[in-house]
Formats: sequence, structure tokens, C-alpha cells
Amino acid sequence: MQAAIDAAYRVRGTTSPNPWVGAVVVRDCSIISTGATSPYGGPHAEAAALANIDARGADLYTTLEPCMPFEGKKTRPCTDAIIEAGIRRVVVGIEDPHAPVRSRSVARLRSHGIEVEVGDGAHEITELLRPYLKFRTTGRPYVIAKFALSLDGKVGAPAAGITWLTGPTAIARAHRDRAWVDGLMVGSGTIIADNPRLTARDGDGVPASHQPLRIILDGRGRSDPGSHAFGPGAIVATGPAGAVWRGAITATGATVLELEHDNAGVSLHQLFRVLGARSVLSVIAEGGPTVLRALFEGGHVDEVHAYIAPVVLGSAGIPLQPEGSAFGPVSLRQVAVEPLAPDVLIRGYTGSWSPAEA
Repeated sequence: MQAAIDAAYRVRGTTSPNPWVGAVVVRDCSIISTGATSPYGGPHAEAAALANIDARGADLYTTLEPCMPFEGKKTRPCTDAIIEAGIRRVVVGIEDPHAPVRSRSVARLRSHGIEVEVGDGAHEITELLRPYLKFRTTGRPYVIAKFALSLDGKVGAPAAGITWLTGPTAIARAHRDRAWVDGLMVGSGTIIADNPRLTARDGDGVPASHQPLRIILDGRGRSDPGSHAFGPGAIVATGPAGAVWRGAITATGATVLELEHDNAGVSLHQLFRVLGARSVLSVIAEGGPTVLRALFEGGHVDEVHAYIAPVVLGSAGIPLQPEGSAFGPVSLRQVAVEPLAPDVLIRGYTGSWSPAEA
């Protein structure tokens, strides 16, 4: 199962809206084939592992319950491939919460005389598939709030010439996360102040093979349509902004979503419903402070990535919580600390959703 989990990790970020799954075929205690989910429309992990081998009487380990026939399915069901291959025993990490599949695939395999076990590696697989599990159980994407802070809780000090708080190791770590999520979210303030490209890059600045959607919140149509982040692959969430501005954004190749407004600006509840309908499973929100405040106040954050830099900015710094902010306190669960010298990353889960519901 660990080999199957490792195979799933290697394709994380390339399979959405399908889950990233790994599978191995075992005979006489030796792995004879390994498969992982292909990009959307291609073979799933079990089918890939079974292709072009004689698997009669062998065991198959898979991180997620295999798929089965259902209306609208585009690929060959993996349960069919398993049955036809003559597999003796299937070990499943966790059940698939997708309603047409959940428990039914296990029952179908057993009805064909195949021994099935469920639960091997369940904890690690659940952690790996948190975005998919939330998407399947709520219809909304999994949201990671990412920010960098000084020791005194400031996100930068532009007036003092300090916009980057963390060093190269922490920046590289953040880009590795960008390279697997479906979307990267910022507000118009970040676009205006920094004009970021919002891409995933390696340590040498080379773009990653997978690039997240660039999701920009601009309820008032303030951003310059010539900013780097606009263009194909960008989704701009706005309110009743001017038709000329909307037209200029659309002309770049970006998608404009005109959404309702609430007290926090663009309705994030509506935005996440729309993103879920577009099969966006995961989003990293990189702020700035106004966006983060709205996410926390609205209860949208599932996970926090806080990069702490060894610097005190004092009165020159911009606080994470803007004046008048009402969110907090926020407690993290299952906290992990990663040293990224000279910085530190603190990760943990928050919010009301838990994969236990899946």
C-alpha cells in the first residue's frame, strides 16, 4: 500500500477533477506492476496497473475504492478491468465518497468472488485526498489560507521597502504547493500593489508543468487589465463593475464572473459554489489581508500555511488583521512545523469540515 500511496503522490495536481490514486499489482509478495491516475480522460490507476500484464490470481492494492459503471462515466470502469483480469484479492485504502461509487464497487467485486479488504493506509490516504474528499462531500473546493508573517504579526512593510519576508527555501516550498492545487486566489489589492504573475515555478524560475487557475477577486473593477495575472487561465470574480472594464478583462482571455455582493465584498459563498461546479477541487488563497479576513470570517478556510520570518517590522508593518477585523480566535488541528531556514512553516487544519464526514 505504501508503494500505491507513493504513486498517488507523484500525480497529485495532474488529475483533477478525478482523484489522484495509486495502485500496485502483487504476486508472491513482489510488486509486478504500478499504476497511477492519468490526466482527466485517461486511464485510472487500477486500469493502468493492470494494462499489458498477466494478473490472474494476483492481489491489487489501491488507495481509493475502484470506480464502477454509472451514467455519464467517460472511462472504462476499473471494477470491470479488475474482474476481467482475474484478480484474486483487492486491498482498498478508503472508500470513495462519490455517491455512484461508494461501497457499491466493493460489493460488486465481492459478488464476483473477489476478496476485498478496506482500511489499509486509511489515515495517510485521507490526508492525501482531503481536497477530493471535501469536493465530493460538499461540492466546494478545499481552501488553504497561505500567508507570511513577521514575528510581530505583520505581512510586510512596503513603505520601508520590505515586501518579501521569507527566504528562498520557504519560497520554493510555497511554489511546490502552487504546482499541485487547482487555483491560486488573491485580491485586487495584491494585483495593484505587486502585479504578480501567480504562477508555479521551480527554484530556477522555470514554470512548473501544471499551473493553477489564477482567481482574482475584484468587486469594484479596480485592477489594470494589463496586469500580468490576467489572460487565459484567469478567473476574475467581480460585482456590477463597469462594462468597459469587464470587456477589457474579457479581451485578455480571462473569464469574468459577475457575482453577488455581501458585507465582505464579492460573495465568497457564491464563488466557491461556482468554482465547485467548474470542478475546482483545491485553492490556495494568498491574500492580502482583506481577502484572508473575508475567508476566515466566512468560515471558508480548511487549512492554514503560515510562514514565519525572523524579523520584527514594528510600526512600519501592515498587520495580518486589518483594523476592525472581526475574525478569530482560530485554532489549528494536527499542527505540523517545518523548519525552512531561516524561516518556519506552521501548518494545520481549521474550519468546520473534516474528512471524518466522508
